[in-house]
Amino acid sequence: MNLFNRIVVTLLLLSLIPIVAVSLIAPHEAIELLRDTLDEIEGGDESLSAGQLLIRGGLVVLIDALLVFVLFLQVRRPSSPGVRVRQAEGGDAQIAVSSIVSRLEYHVDCLSGVLGVKLKVAARRRGVEVALDVETVADVYLPTMIEEISAVTRRVVEEEMGLQLKGKPKINLRTVAYPPVADEVASVEVEEPPFTEVGEPDFPIIEGEVVEDEPSEPESAADVA
Repeated sequence: MNLFNRIVVTLLLLSLIPIVAVSLIAPHEAIELLRDTLDEIEGGDESLSAGQLLIRGGLVVLIDALLVFVLFLQVRRPSSPGVRVRQAEGGDAQIAVSSIVSRLEYHVDCLSGVLGVKLKVAARRRGVEVALDVETVADVYLPTMIEEISAVTRRVVEEEMGLQLKGKPKINLRTVAYPPVADEVASVEVEEPPFTEVGEPDFPIIEGEVVEDEPSEPESAADVA
């Protein structure tokens, strides 16, 4: 609004500078010019068609609506930068909207499963409106998470800060995507142990035929006696 006021005031001043200068330097010429202009406008009104009159009427309505809107912006009560504390008995206190946002972000971000949070707090006559954009993990149970966020928001706004929450907080939950599952199982290569060559034995090897022992016959009872 301050920027708009500056633009309007600048345009008005720029338009008034030449008008004031001409009126003071040559007042008679300025009056004659104004009178001729009014005579041309008055004479031209008789020859205007219905379409031209309709266009002129539309321009009048548009300009009047713009002026009324500017007047409304000038006389309306400016919005307060903070929110009034209703539970303050010792005096009239206000809390900045940025303080409400920072405290709510801290408490909501401390909840289990919350990865990030962004808040929008709007001050109203009967309290504050809170809108939350919360990002959570993929496997969170959404109904429970919504209840926890609502409870924390109401506790911080009403109990800890002494404000009044207007309606229920508007919560927009976004869960992160699950990690992608591989379509094919990666093959694991088993490395074979290195082959160790066995060297020749230290003792000498005697070549020859292997003679097998013949089985002995069992001794008779007479021989034993």
